Amino acid sequence: MSTTATSSPSNPTLLVVKPVNTITPGTDALNEGEVIKLPGREERLRRARAVPDSDTSGALGILDPGGAERAVVASMSCKVAQAALEVLSGVRSVQQLVRWLDALCLNALATRARLHAEAQKAECRRQSHAPENVHMLHHQPQVHSVHCSAVSPGIFETTVVIADKTRFRAIAMRFELLGGLWKVTALQIG
Repeated sequence: MSTTATSSPSNPTLLVVKPVNTITPGTDALNEGEVIKLPGREERLRRARAVPDSDTSGALGILDPGGAERAVVASMSCKVAQAALEVLSGVRSVQQLVRWLDALCLNALATRARLHAEAQKAECRRQSHAPENVHMLHHQPQVHSVHCSAVSPGIFETTVVIADKTRFRAIAMRFELLGGLWKVTALQIG
């Protein structure tokens, strides 16, 4: 059994309009039916700039529903970027990144690391006058900045600027939430 709302032409809906009193400045009490005029957009912006955003001031901050996910992805992107540069320099095995990289990114990083290692060996052979027992210590890459932006729910794109041995490098990554885990589905090392 279903019911439908119908309005008949003989019984029109009535709209009742009541006069509304406005609040005059200097009065504290609100009576029933009085309207409170909220500040305009300019006034709200002026107040927001005047009050510092902190927990102790009592001011409300901007709500960011994806803030927790953004913080997790930003932290992961720092670690994955450092690990990827360590793989390229030969200090870390590419298999240690299996959990964070998807298959295509893992294969591309392994190929690039292998080619980089072969190029380093060829350069060492050309410089045969250097003694073989002298080795450089590994320099830990240092993260200088991380930028994280949400593309859609469950997808973030990040860029990491990182200092390598002799230069700054930019690394771009795309994180996707797959099966409850964040995976890097695209990795570009500059």
